[in-house]
Amino acid sequence: MRIYPFLLLLIFIGSNAQQPTLKKVAGAKQAVFSFIFDDLNTTDSLVKSVFDEFGFQPSFAITTKKLNPKTAPLYKSYAEEGISILSHSHTHPKMNNSSDIDRETVLMELKDSKERIESYGIPVRGFVTPNSYMRPEFLSLLDTEYDYAFTNNHNDLYDISVDKKQLARYGIESNISTSDHSIEKIVSRIDQAITNKELLVLYGHALPSTYLDDLGKPRVTANDLRAILKYLKSKVINGECIVLTSDLAIQEYYR
Repeated sequence: MRIYPFLLLLIFIGSNAQQPTLKKVAGAKQAVFSFIFDDLNTTDSLVKSVFDEFGFQPSFAITTKKLNPKTAPLYKSYAEEGISILSHSHTHPKMNNSSDIDRETVLMELKDSKERIESYGIPVRGFVTPNSYMRPEFLSLLDTEYDYAFTNNHNDLYDISVDKKQLARYGIESNISTSDHSIEKIVSRIDQAITNKELLVLYGHALPSTYLDDLGKPRVTANDLRAILKYLKSKVINGECIVLTSDLAIQEYYR
């Protein structure tokens, strides 16, 4: 039996139309690191000066009940240097239990804190949930207010499969909890992120930390922070990773 070329073409198209189209998700080219310091502390200027020593920039997540005409100019000057300023809510309520806080209150915290930061001429793109975790039913409230958010809904993943409003961070204080101020655990986590090409955002609070170790001393001091940044600097120089403010880190990692 003779099959005409046109008929062969139809058969070929029909058979291929039934095959699913597979979308390739591009992986990150390298690990990206960022640091966020929470709450608006009087030691934030010390944090910045330590980062200046290494040519890096930190980011700051502000609890806006502490933001006023006296404190705002410092953060406005930081923003003008390219440092990311994030919202950390207005009154710092826990958002991890829908029986303790309702959607209306969460939305008010999200909107009010953003508006207060912006009222001082400070751009804000990111949000950090107080006490790390936001209940999934509140996540949709972030959509109209923020480009990205740390809500700890990430299933222990630190890659581009994680939605930008379900990100998690890695606490430097919670990982320096013994009397010898072990930096090794953080260094090991940095190495893991480099191997896996992860987005790893580390965070802290005051400097020195108000979280105390086994001997009642601050878990993280300025010199501890220097040790972490010195290690990261060596990795940046070797071309193994980059260190960016949180806005740029998200932009770079998800591009």
